[in-house]
Amino acid sequence: MDLSHTTVFCIAASYSVALALEAVGLKWRPAWRRFAVLGLTLAGLFAHVMVLSLRARGLQDSPGGLLASPADWCLLAAFGLAVGYLATLLKRPGWATGLFLLPMVLGLVALSQGVSSEAFAPAAMAPPGVERLVAKAHGWMLLAATVTVSVGFLAGLMYLVQNRRLKQKVPASPRFTLPSLEWLETTNGRALGVSTWLVAGGFVTGVALSLNHHHGDEHYSLLTDPVVLSVTAMLAWMLAAEGLRLAYPSARRGKRVAWLTFASFGFLLLTFVAVTIVGPIHGAAPIPSSEATAASEAGASP
Repeated sequence: MDLSHTTVFCIAASYSVALALEAVGLKWRPAWRRFAVLGLTLAGLFAHVMVLSLRARGLQDSPGGLLASPADWCLLAAFGLAVGYLATLLKRPGWATGLFLLPMVLGLVALSQGVSSEAFAPAAMAPPGVERLVAKAHGWMLLAATVTVSVGFLAGLMYLVQNRRLKQKVPASPRFTLPSLEWLETTNGRALGVSTWLVAGGFVTGVALSLNHHHGDEHYSLLTDPVVLSVTAMLAWMLAAEGLRLAYPSARRGKRVAWLTFASFGFLLLTFVAVTIVGPIHGAAPIPSSEATAASEAGASP
C-alpha cells in the first residue's frame, strides 16, 4: 500500500470515528466528546491536505492541475465539505450537522477510490498561456458548484427533518439540535443562487475549451457531446429554478426551495456520471499527421 492510499485510509478513519461519536452523542455526551470530535476532524483535514499535496506534486504537468482526475475531484469536494463541518463545529458546536455532512464526506472519499485517478486530459494536451488559466477556472468553478449544490442538498434535507419534527411536536432535545428553519431556508436559497452562477461560468469556459480542442475536427459537434448536453441540462434547470425562486416569493420558502435544491443535486449526479465516464475533454481532438508521425517515431525509438 503506497503512502497516498495509507493517507486516504487515515482520512476515512478519522471522519468515520468522528461520525460515530456524533451518533453516540444522541444518547450519551461525555465532556470529552466535543474535543475528540474536533481533534478527529482536524486530523482528517491534515491527512486530506497531505494526500492532496502528494497528488498535486505528481500532476504538475497536467492541464487540470489538482483537478486533473475524477479521484482528485471527489477528494477536493470532500475536503470542502469537511472544512464546512469544521466551521460549524467551532461556531455552532451544539448543532448535529455532522450526522448529515460527514456521511457525504465519507461517500466522496470512498468514491475517490473507485473512480479513475488518471488525468482527464494527457499532459500533451495542456493548453498554453491564457487557455491554461481558462481551463483551471473551468475546473474550479465547477468544483465550487459541486460543493455549493451539495451544501444546498444537505440544508434541504435538514429542513425536511426539522420541519417534520416540529409538525409532529417532537420535544426539543439538546442532543439533536438542528439549525432553525429560517437559517436552513436562507442557506438553501443562497446555495441555489451561487451554484447557478458557478455552473454558468463553468459551462461557458467548458464550451470554449471544447471548441478549441476540436478546432478543425469535422466529426465533432457540441450538439452530440454527452458531457456538454448533461451540463447544458443542469444549467437550464438551475436557471429555471433560480428564476422561479426570484419571481415567486412562495418558491423561496419552506419545502419548495428544498425540493429545488434536491433536483439540482440530481442533475449534479447526472453530470458527474457523464464526466467520469466520457471525460471532460469530450474525446481527444485528431492529431495532425505530422505530429502523429513524430509521435510514432518517438514511440518506436529505443
